[in-house]
Amino acid sequence: MISAISYEGLSVTTIDGRRATLAVIDSDGRVIASGRNVELAAWEAAVKAYRDFLMGRGHLRTLVKPP
Repeated sequence: MISAISYEGLSVTTIDGRRATLAVIDSDGRVIASGRNVELAAWEAAVKAYRDFLMGRGHLRTLVKPP
């Protein structure tokens, strides 16, 4: 389950409530990046895309690099 709180960002848990993490996996199944940096980048991209949409710039692509 992925949830979000405005002052905490994203959090990921398994169905039974254990902490999980997000990862970037390439087409060969290799983990490229994982953990808090991926969660922060995903959160930043989602918030930026939403803000751009609210400002009428929803047609633009949002790019975010991990911290």
